[in-house]
Amino acid sequence: MRRRGPALWRRAPHEDLTPAARRVIRLNNGFQLLFNLLWWMPVFYAYQRDAGLSDGQIFGIQSIYYIAFCLFEIPTGLVADRIGARNCLWAGAVVMTAANLMPVFSPSYPGFLLHFLAIAAGRSLTSGAASACLYDGLRAEGADAHYLRAEGTARALGLAAKVVCWPLVGPLMVLAPQAPYVLSAASAA
Repeated sequence: MRRRGPALWRRAPHEDLTPAARRVIRLNNGFQLLFNLLWWMPVFYAYQRDAGLSDGQIFGIQSIYYIAFCLFEIPTGLVADRIGARNCLWAGAVVMTAANLMPVFSPSYPGFLLHFLAIAAGRSLTSGAASACLYDGLRAEGADAHYLRAEGTARALGLAAKVVCWPLVGPLMVLAPQAPYVLSAASAA
């Protein structure tokens, strides 16, 4: 006799999803695909070098980003508990939209530093909130058995979008060097 794991781990057929549960999954897929696309990611080093930053400045900003992201995780988790996961997603999207436009309007060391600090804040606001919204939405529809598959599918779609879109960044930059940042802002909005 085969033991079955908790309901969360079992595969569940899609036909037992309510329309509301399907909507929750679609919204999460769209969020994961667009919010995490970050068109500028494959070219930020070259963009910052072209703006006059040294390697030391670029890697220093990266170090500050990772420290800030870790430090923002705890307070943003508390914020999500206080204002709700959905409101945290909205706040994260607003912060990320503004953050992605900073290098367009201030292509300088302070501009890039503020960009990455805001990216750390925006990503921290959404890091657990998206998963919480997905799980809570599915659970409300009695479809929590679909959570793991839905979460995995959304993340896979986000990665597939990067594979498809990131090769377009070079040609887009020929037309407008700021295009990856503007597209990232539009994706986060």
